[in-house]
Amino acid sequence: MNLLFLPKLLPRKDIIGGPILIYHRIKNLSRMGHQITLITPAYDEQDRKDKSLEPFCEKIIKMDSTKQRSEEEIEELYKRFNGGRPRFFLSGDGGFNQRIEDAFKAVLKEKHFEAIIAEYSMMGQYIEANSDFISKDTMSIISVHESYTKAFKLRAERGENISEDILKELFTYEFKMYIKADIILTLTKEDAEILIDYAPQLTNKIRIIPHGVDTDFYIPPKENIWNRNTKNILYLGNYQHYPNVDAVKNFVNNCWVKILRQVPDAQFFAIGYKSPPELFDLKNNYENITIQQGGDNENVRRIYWKSDIMVAPIALGTGFRGKLLEAMACGLPVVATKLATFGINPENEVNMFVTDDYNLFSDYVIRLLKDTNLRRKTSRASLELAQKFDHRNAAMKLDQVLKE
Repeated sequence: MNLLFLPKLLPRKDIIGGPILIYHRIKNLSRMGHQITLITPAYDEQDRKDKSLEPFCEKIIKMDSTKQRSEEEIEELYKRFNGGRPRFFLSGDGGFNQRIEDAFKAVLKEKHFEAIIAEYSMMGQYIEANSDFISKDTMSIISVHESYTKAFKLRAERGENISEDILKELFTYEFKMYIKADIILTLTKEDAEILIDYAPQLTNKIRIIPHGVDTDFYIPPKENIWNRNTKNILYLGNYQHYPNVDAVKNFVNNCWVKILRQVPDAQFFAIGYKSPPELFDLKNNYENITIQQGGDNENVRRIYWKSDIMVAPIALGTGFRGKLLEAMACGLPVVATKLATFGINPENEVNMFVTDDYNLFSDYVIRLLKDTNLRRKTSRASLELAQKFDHRNAAMKLDQVLKE
């Protein structure tokens, strides 16, 4: 089948978070015989130079990303669309890009596609707004990595200044897109239930295609790690996605002092893509904290191997956390909030430690740091669970959806 992918971020082999999921989707669908065209924003020089998807795509069209827009620029666009698209969909990086919209229309004139897949709901705006250019026998698919309405509602409940008008505007357009699309993909059952709660008429459109992990690459280290005397705690994330910034702050502000009191030689590493200044501020205010960029996959795997525990104190956003699977596939015990485990379905205190209580969260981390046998036992169980997830299995499920 001829497939057109519209991702919000360039799918790259060497980047953390959602882009690696899309990279593996495209790679595995290509290996199944699908012909793939990609229209994508390029955020920086690394994006522009990246060639990791060239073996798997017939055509790749990269457009420079729009930079962060001022409030005045957003209002101008909002008026241009007569309020037809919410302001959030027009705001800077990842938001509306005229060059992408023009390329989308041009490609649809040149070639017929059996399916168009918008990766991230933000990209569904191009499908919704340009339905006249899409052939009647082309399946339109929106891959929902998280519901923006739900994510903004969670942020408002945490005290952020988000008005009811903004939530209403976002809900109206987001679900207008979903209703107009032929198929909606979610990463977890929980995400599907969130969408159905908002719009029950989506029930028959939703297909659950889970995240995966490259189990050939993410494997436990060969050397014996159980005799080393390290106390390294890891959080890994793409910090362009704010819930990852919030998770680091949650851990440091709610757990770190208690952990250091019990394990004074503990070290916390917040590693990832585009770490913002507020994380470096945390490093300056607390002991034994390292903030650094993540690098490529090889480097990320070495980071997992050098760590003793992975923490995921996530309180915002929805979706699937692929980094948990990567860590578990490397034999790393994980302590997480319930939200972080959506789609994985772990057994508490067997293959993962799960709680929303930060006192108990801290206690779990302390227990694992102090008890090598517990870490070893949890490591084996988490590895077994992670191996049930593989990008190839997820791609096969998506292939079945495309062939419906």
